[in-house]
Amino acid sequence: MRVKKPGRLEDIAAAALAVFTRQGYRLTQMADVAREAGLSAGALYSYVAGKEALFELALAEAQGLTPAGADRFEARGLAAAAAALVAAARSRLHRPALDAALAGGRAGPDEIRAVATEMLALLATHRRLIWLLDRCATEIPEVASFYGTELRGRYFRDMTRFAALAAGEAEPGPATHARARALVEMAAWMAMHRLRDPAPPAVDDATAHAAVVEIMLASLAPCPADTPRSAGGAPATGV
Repeated sequence: MRVKKPGRLEDIAAAALAVFTRQGYRLTQMADVAREAGLSAGALYSYVAGKEALFELALAEAQGLTPAGADRFEARGLAAAAAALVAAARSRLHRPALDAALAGGRAGPDEIRAVATEMLALLATHRRLIWLLDRCATEIPEVASFYGTELRGRYFRDMTRFAALAAGEAEPGPATHARARALVEMAAWMAMHRLRDPAPPAVDDATAHAAVVEIMLASLAPCPADTPRSAGGAPATGV
C-alpha cells in the first residue's frame, strides 16, 4: 500500500497549475506534472484519476480553492468545473465602480480613476486564473465558452460602454471598441504580464497604477468644450 505524504496534494496542485499554464492543456501529460511535483507518474494516479481531474485541480489552485489536508482530489468533470467557474465569476468578480458608472451614466475623471484602480485590482487578484485560462481555454470547449463570453467578453463589452459614455456616444463606434480593448490590455500588462516579462522594466506597483490612471484619463476624460474630438471620440490631434 502506497503511503501518502501529508500536503502532497497541495504540491501536485501547484505543479499542475504551473505546467498547464506553461504548456497548455493538449501538450500537458500526466508525466509532466508528476515530474514537476517530484513524483512518479504511477504515484500521481493515487491522487487524481487522470488529466481532466488534474486540470480541475489546477483550476481550484488558481482560485485558492485546493482542498487543504485532502489525500485525493475527486473531480466533477470539466462541464461541472466550468459551471462552478461561472458561478464564482458572478459572485466574486465584483466591479462596483464600473457598474455604478454605467448605471449612473457618468464617466468623468473621478469615475475613470475609480474604474482604472478597480481593473488593476481585479487583474492582480485573479492573475493566476487568468494566465491559466489564457493558455488553455481555447483547447477545452467546456471552458472556452465561459471564458470568452462570461469573463473576457462581458468585461470588454462593459468597458466599451464606459468608453462610449466618456466620449458622449450613444453607440460605440469602431474606434471606441479599439480604445476600450487597448486600455484593458494595457492594464493587464501592468497588473500581470510585466511580472513574467523576461526583460522587465523597473516598474513597481505604484508606478504601474499611476501610469494606468494617467493613460486612461488621457484617453477617456471629457475634453474641454473648445477641444474638438475625432470621429471616434478621441481628442483631435491636428496631425
